[in-house]
Amino acid sequence: MIENTYCEYEDLTYDKACVAVKTSTDYPETWLYSLSSDCHLCPYTRIGQITYAQNQSFTFHTERSLTWRVRSNGVEEYVPASNTSDIICSLTPNLGQFGVYELNVDNGSCILSIVKDPSSLYMPLLAVFLVTLCLLAGCTLLRTGINSLRKKFRVRNPCIGDTDPQEKALVVKRRVRSIDTFRGISILAMIFVNDGAGGYSVLEHATWDGLLVGDLVFPWFMWIMGVCLPISVGSQLSRQVCRFTMCRGVVKRSVILFLLGLSLNTLGTNAQIENIRLFGVLQRFSVVYLIVALILVLLSRRRRIEPKNPFLEAVSDIFVLLPQWMLILCLVAAHSAITFRLPVVGCPTGYLGPGGRHDDGKYPDCVGGAAGYVDRKILGTRHIYQYPTANTVYGSGPFDPEGILGCLSSVFQVFLGVQAGMILKYYSSWKDRVCRWIGWALICGGLGLSLHFTNIVPMNKNLWSMSFVLVTTSLAFLLLTICYVLVDVTEYWRGGPFRIPGMNALAMYVGHQLCYQIFPFHWAYGEMNTHTWRLIETIWGVGLWTAIAYLLHARKIYLAL
Repeated sequence: MIENTYCEYEDLTYDKACVAVKTSTDYPETWLYSLSSDCHLCPYTRIGQITYAQNQSFTFHTERSLTWRVRSNGVEEYVPASNTSDIICSLTPNLGQFGVYELNVDNGSCILSIVKDPSSLYMPLLAVFLVTLCLLAGCTLLRTGINSLRKKFRVRNPCIGDTDPQEKALVVKRRVRSIDTFRGISILAMIFVNDGAGGYSVLEHATWDGLLVGDLVFPWFMWIMGVCLPISVGSQLSRQVCRFTMCRGVVKRSVILFLLGLSLNTLGTNAQIENIRLFGVLQRFSVVYLIVALILVLLSRRRRIEPKNPFLEAVSDIFVLLPQWMLILCLVAAHSAITFRLPVVGCPTGYLGPGGRHDDGKYPDCVGGAAGYVDRKILGTRHIYQYPTANTVYGSGPFDPEGILGCLSSVFQVFLGVQAGMILKYYSSWKDRVCRWIGWALICGGLGLSLHFTNIVPMNKNLWSMSFVLVTTSLAFLLLTICYVLVDVTEYWRGGPFRIPGMNALAMYVGHQLCYQIFPFHWAYGEMNTHTWRLIETIWGVGLWTAIAYLLHARKIYLAL
């Protein structure tokens, strides 16, 4: 987080600030310690000594807020926050990127002054957002104008544009475009985050507990897979397809997805068998799809049962999934039991922290608690992710955010998507669908936020905690509702530019993983030391993949398993 070198303004890059330090009093020893808000319950870290009448400066990262302590004792590299002895002064600086500051320690006080004002952080992001919004609005108005002219032309020429009953039937049975739109938002956002999100940390992933924009795209991508499952499985069952044949197809697709993800894990490495990471994004999809799809295939009825009781009719989408719900809740209970009751040597039972320097370094080898322990025991330390974000901040060592235990909570999330898909399947009225989706959003959001803010189960993507599942699912229900109303109900929006990429999401993901480090998908110009240049390069990559999706769609090329 901090670089202990003399800094010049010309050497600064985005999200960094230069702080010159000096003391006006000849203290025997003066040391600067710093603590980032990103490192929860961590000790203060020694930055360097402040020497009387000597030019010194340090470069700090500005993404997170900092707390400084100036101490008269610098023997220890890490000092717990509870240790308030030997403190000369303390402060919470407000540093901005490209800012130059001066810290003066004088007579037991710390005074931070601005030498050069920092630059605006979010102006490039705001500019890109407004330009994108204007382009979308312009395309919508243009399409509306064209459609209006077509209607006028048809009025003047009644024989042109008449549709026969078969064509009208096709219109009624058309694809639910909001699902493709939702999936497209997820995959393009995933590409945006994977490409660096313009260097904006708020658009990437939370270090450990918490929820940032980048944490939404993966669970949304999985959830929408669940939405589609009742439609595909129900279609095969209604056509009297043998269940064994359906199960064989599910297993085949799952194996292909897992092997594809395993292959992508070897990009940029020498593919040493003894060091290959076994799990990952597509592997998580593979395992979860296998479990949820098999449950649906084996426990779903071939024919729809129409309940005569008014109450059961109102909740028929839930009633029809009761056997599946019972099995899924057993998996949820198993996940909770392992997470909070599994004994882990050297760690508190139920520990959910990142280990390393967390909690003043009391449990350095306990990263992820039971989740990390299960992965290390079953997969082996060399076969899990070696460079997690938590390692950078906490120094906690290897940990796999797509590990084994998280698959169980992911199954629950995908099944909540199945419930959303069942609503779409069982109710034809858009009002019935929207009301139920909003109801589920409120229930999931309320439960998830309660678990998080009571600190029973904090939101954590790395652990795929239950509060994380519930809150991201709540937001997914809301986003699908918005897309459905705008795209399928009112037809104010056709889903562009997200709908077409959403129809070929697997091709987008695999292609991006293969090509994101090569030109023209990735490039650099000069030092790329501003958010503006980083954002331009990221938007270019997303736009290029969007164009490829439209080209594949025009040629009717889709990657499906």
